[in-house]
Amino acid sequence: MDSPERNVTQGGGKRFSLEPAGYLLNRFGLLAALAGLLLAAWFGQVVIVVLLGLVLSAAGLAGLWSRLCLAGVSCQRLLSERRIFPGEEIELRLRLINRKLLPLPWIQIDDEIPLRLSPDLVLDSGDRPGSGFLSKSVALLWYTGVNWKHRLRCHRRGYYQLGPITVSSGDIFGFYPRSFTQPSIDHVIVYPRIFEIARLGIPSLHPVGEITAERRIFEDPVRVVGIRDYSPHDSLRHIHWKASARHQTLQVKVFEPTTTFKVALFLAVDSFNVEQGEVDTGEGLELGISTAASIANYLIEQRSSVGLFANSRAADSGEPATILPGSSASQLVEILEALAKVTPLSSGPFEEFLQAERPRLPWGTTLVFILSRPSPSLAEQLAGLKERGHKLMVFQIGDAEWRGNDNGIECHRVRQATDLATVSGGETK
Repeated sequence: MDSPERNVTQGGGKRFSLEPAGYLLNRFGLLAALAGLLLAAWFGQVVIVVLLGLVLSAAGLAGLWSRLCLAGVSCQRLLSERRIFPGEEIELRLRLINRKLLPLPWIQIDDEIPLRLSPDLVLDSGDRPGSGFLSKSVALLWYTGVNWKHRLRCHRRGYYQLGPITVSSGDIFGFYPRSFTQPSIDHVIVYPRIFEIARLGIPSLHPVGEITAERRIFEDPVRVVGIRDYSPHDSLRHIHWKASARHQTLQVKVFEPTTTFKVALFLAVDSFNVEQGEVDTGEGLELGISTAASIANYLIEQRSSVGLFANSRAADSGEPATILPGSSASQLVEILEALAKVTPLSSGPFEEFLQAERPRLPWGTTLVFILSRPSPSLAEQLAGLKERGHKLMVFQIGDAEWRGNDNGIECHRVRQATDLATVSGGETK
């Protein structure tokens, strides 16, 4: 028999544990019962022999049952979505199957779920801070299975880990409960909220006027992205002769529009740190993250090139977010995922982060800063960038005052999400 507590690792990465229900059923207790049985038989105590024989037989049967109870048992977690926006729902399905002849009088699964992922879900206390167990128990016959479904309504932005799953069962008497931990880990990304935003008057967005043309004026003749049928206003120089011969009709080249407007969004995470005596609710940082997401979404819809830089320790890697400006179809998704992983932990002073990342940006990139309480050194650094001819704009979250001299930087105050809808007016500080 096993000692009172033992961990065994078997195939498939499962970690098994076996712990008898009491001291009488461990190895030393059974040896003592066996010794008592031999002594009772030596002295002819029939009743004691029968009782101790029944105890040892039951313990042996229970131990064998416990050894076999989790063989052929599998548990699986299925998620309908892994990337959603706040307020949307995910269907979580737990599937438990017993693939053997031995029935299971009881079996329990405990799936570790972050409490913030779905506050509406009732969970038992978890091992890790901020987590709980979604617990289910059932009796399973041979070659049967069971499914449980739950709806997780995700309210808060974040990067959440689901799992591992612990499966527990044992013999019919409950003498030897046995469990294994299945390292089944899934991650759910809840994107930040995206709010309606007014038409931004970002410097260089409209270099020749305030009205955006429906068609692109400039096209890059070097980058061909496709072909289309010829129309009378097309230049003969753009005819694709090989494609025309293949289609038996005139075809012209389609060129990639030239993108001249590039924006780099800088999120100063350490500027959202609360001062002494204030209560840290995290709402300021969440509004700042949503502001960055809303600006990125607006600019990408305008077919501009956008990047993101945030001096935060990401929830998965612990590294800051550094996404160079781009206009590909996946750029917005990459930015939203990076913002979903932002944590309140700073990777270092924002001034040093800005100094290190700015040389990597393409020439002429407009710098947009999202911050709350700029330090005097950061205000001076931004003023220096303004003096050297850099195009920049500041979105200040909350009611904190601008710590710096009047430098002519365009600053938009954002106290709540609805302020983004009127951001085009702006206030200059």
